[in-house]
Amino acid sequence: MGYSAKKRKVTTYTANRDVVISHNIERYQANNENGTNSVVNNDINMMPTYKDIVENDIIAKQARKNLPKKLRAKYSTSDIQDVVSAKVSQQSLVMDVKVETKSPKDSVQIVNAVSQSFKQQLPKLQPGSGQVTLLARANKNNVNSTTKPSAKKYAIVGLALGGLLGLIISLVIATVRTFGK
Repeated sequence: MGYSAKKRKVTTYTANRDVVISHNIERYQANNENGTNSVVNNDINMMPTYKDIVENDIIAKQARKNLPKKLRAKYSTSDIQDVVSAKVSQQSLVMDVKVETKSPKDSVQIVNAVSQSFKQQLPKLQPGSGQVTLLARANKNNVNSTTKPSAKKYAIVGLALGGLLGLIISLVIATVRTFGK
């Protein structure tokens, strides 16, 4: 079991970049006495929509255009759309954009291209949206790797199943000897 797990294991690399979407609160405060809370709440309520926009085909097309020629040949628009995911925390204006591929370099370049494309396309797609601020660029140093399946887990399961099988066999042999006499 452990040997076959080693043969089949796949490592994926996840790069992420945080994006903040918000309105200029000072400008809204000057125009409206009670507008600050409503503007922030509206931005928070729109975060699931922005998440859907990041994962949309339109952003993937634009991101593909922003990629180097070598990566454009390697990834189609639908491939980019498949590797991109976004996560929004409750009561937060920060969205975490993630890309998971089999190469750390590809993950970094795609997540940065997707984030930049989102910044360019959001005002066109959602005219009333807030300002998009891209936080720290993803780089190779902050890429997470995940290896599946774990050979250690398979080895432990194999050991447990082997022990159980050994107990059953010894129980059967002992029973046959006892009743065979």
